[in-house]
Amino acid sequence: MKKLIGPFIITIAVFILTGCSEKFKITAPYKNITVIYGMLDMADTAHYVRIQKAFLDETKSALTMSKNPDSSFYAGLNVKIKRIKVSDSTITDTIHLNRVDLNFEGYPKQQGVFFDAPNYAYKFKNALDHDYIYCIIVTNLQSGQKDSADAPIIDDNPAHTDPVASVPYFSSYVFTDTGKIDFSSTLANRSYEFIADFIPPANFSFEDQISPAVLAQCIIRFNYADSNYSTHTYTTKSFDYNIGYKQMIFPLGFGEIDYSIPNSEFYNAISSGLGVAPPYVIRLLDKCDIFVYLGTQDFFNYQQNSLVQGVGLTGSEIEPVYTNIKGGDALGLFTSRGMRQGKLKISDNTIDSLILNPITSQANIKGRVH
Repeated sequence: MKKLIGPFIITIAVFILTGCSEKFKITAPYKNITVIYGMLDMADTAHYVRIQKAFLDETKSALTMSKNPDSSFYAGLNVKIKRIKVSDSTITDTIHLNRVDLNFEGYPKQQGVFFDAPNYAYKFKNALDHDYIYCIIVTNLQSGQKDSADAPIIDDNPAHTDPVASVPYFSSYVFTDTGKIDFSSTLANRSYEFIADFIPPANFSFEDQISPAVLAQCIIRFNYADSNYSTHTYTTKSFDYNIGYKQMIFPLGFGEIDYSIPNSEFYNAISSGLGVAPPYVIRLLDKCDIFVYLGTQDFFNYQQNSLVQGVGLTGSEIEPVYTNIKGGDALGLFTSRGMRQGKLKISDNTIDSLILNPITSQANIKGRVH
């Protein structure tokens, strides 16, 4: 369940809140503020939702409270998810979530001013279905307070097709093994462009939206090998180039993603990613992996309202500036993401240019793996 969102990264605790429907005073008397974070992904075999208290007490230091697990976790919560059919809004079934310690689930918490253990979250392992809306309901067994949020599911299966168009939900020439990436010039105004399409499920409707996905983030992974002609060792390596976020447009009912990347950015990214070649080492380039992460309207709203660093499921800080949680004193984000990936071959012209270009000359590129 590793979340590259780098692509879609979110946080979970509160010091200062901005952009929310209600503002809280740090000097107000202590009260429980529930913070909920969950990012559902069809590719995951287990799903985790993190639920904590915020630190709001005029008589105690937030730093002191942050080291006390009792200040951050509720003693008793009932957490469940109701699955609601997209087509007719009927509730089909209910999933109960169990509390687990993420430290024992393979997701240790990052070190920081907050305590490291316990590191609780709520877990379920049911397979996700894009034909349903997942409504989480969190009930505080002591106070009786209920908080909730709804998440549409972005289909992660490229084999699923639209029944009318009979094309993949996410399709583009760049996601085929025959696709090539060509940025063989650093002249001014030269760029590499690719367009990809997302076809929403038929008859999708959620909060007046026509698609579960409205935002994309693209990562290109450059794969290469270091070949040492002195020791005759051969080491495969890679580095990621984050192209960034793009909002989808829906010209004819499908989501279109259009990326245009200046060629000079590619050369500088490769120079930085490879670095200066060690003595006796030549670089051989392989096919690139391309990943496109898809986000919901709620994630888009979150991304637009916040610029966050060092956050996520294992993050040390929580600072939501957008919330889709419904409740009296509740904040956070409960949503989903999807991902598509494919292979791209670097064109021969580009390989030749990378070998000769001054920007990448210190990387000592000599050709391709195959």
